[in-house]
Amino acid sequence: MAPTAAALSLDAAVGYSLAASLAYSPPAELRRGSGGYQQRLAPRLAFSQQVEVDRLRASATLFEMEEQDGVCVAFRGSTDLKNYLSMFNLFFEPSRLGTAKGGRVHRGYQEASLELYDRLSPLLASRQPQRLAFIGHSYGGGTATLCALAHAEAGGEAGGEASSVDEVVTFAGPRVGDTQFAMRYDELLGERTTHYVHDLDPVLAQNQPLWNALGFAHTGRRVRCAAAEPRLLADGDPSLGAPLNFADHGRYLGTVLGPSPAGWGQG
Repeated sequence: MAPTAAALSLDAAVGYSLAASLAYSPPAELRRGSGGYQQRLAPRLAFSQQVEVDRLRASATLFEMEEQDGVCVAFRGSTDLKNYLSMFNLFFEPSRLGTAKGGRVHRGYQEASLELYDRLSPLLASRQPQRLAFIGHSYGGGTATLCALAHAEAGGEAGGEASSVDEVVTFAGPRVGDTQFAMRYDELLGERTTHYVHDLDPVLAQNQPLWNALGFAHTGRRVRCAAAEPRLLADGDPSLGAPLNFADHGRYLGTVLGPSPAGWGQG
């Protein structure tokens, strides 16, 4: 079992939500560094580069952790029909992630994650960060989860430890594998993985019964949060309301996440 990691602070969670939002932005926009979200992140995180699997429209953006000699890899959520076709390719297939290859995983997410990790792996190997986080929103939460496992498996020490991955953080992230997969995942990264969810998200509310019926299992810890403000909730706190507004799928901790015209999500 990987060492127990402390729960993220609210400040750290908000910072990761901002980075997950910026993963939707093109490199030219991120190089300018003029968006409000980038300015709020400075000097904690600074844009480095972006990789993409064009045929699947899956991408990941690397940010340098300036104060920790680390890297945060933020995976973009759905922006294109190709993403939705991948997301709805939800048949199980045997895991091909790393050496253990335990359990079965979502076919579409695995295809995108393996191709993304092929591009990320040499960059991370050359950078050799002292701290490493994989994060993502929605579809990007699925690819973040699987790429984190691929990295942990590829660089993990004997005995199943995964010190090469410090944090996995998703916002509205999906379940990506069956019970056997989840057991293997949690053995390596369960205590380092936080999935942020909120009561108003209609996509999560709709998908929970489907994932249950198909046999997709939870990994890591689930943490309730607010949609419109930076606030964490206990499991026993009252519901925030009914999940009726699709826009709430892209609102977490007061951050707007998702594709946007004219810099929406950076103000």
